[in-house]
Amino acid sequence: MICTSGIWTVKKGREDEFARRWQESADGVSLNFPDLKFKLLRDRENPRRFVSLGDGWRNIEQVESVRSSPGFQDSMASIWRLLESGEISTLELVSEVS
Repeated sequence: MICTSGIWTVKKGREDEFARRWQESADGVSLNFPDLKFKLLRDRENPRRFVSLGDGWRNIEQVESVRSSPGFQDSMASIWRLLESGEISTLELVSEVS
């Protein structure tokens, strides 16, 4: 199983705009890939820090295809302008407890 994640530190005062733009980007990907699930979490102790999770990717090629698409790159460019820092990861499941 492949998951994606992002750790985002947003410029002060831009938190709501970041959340809105992130939602728009995730909505755009979901239109083409309805099996994917995305979540955006906000740190309660540091409200400028967000963590995003993407679940349900079929394979790494699907992730790379989405990330290289012009629409995704445009939406990410608008997101990066709102950040002090950001990190995107592609993760493989190692263990699961339920």
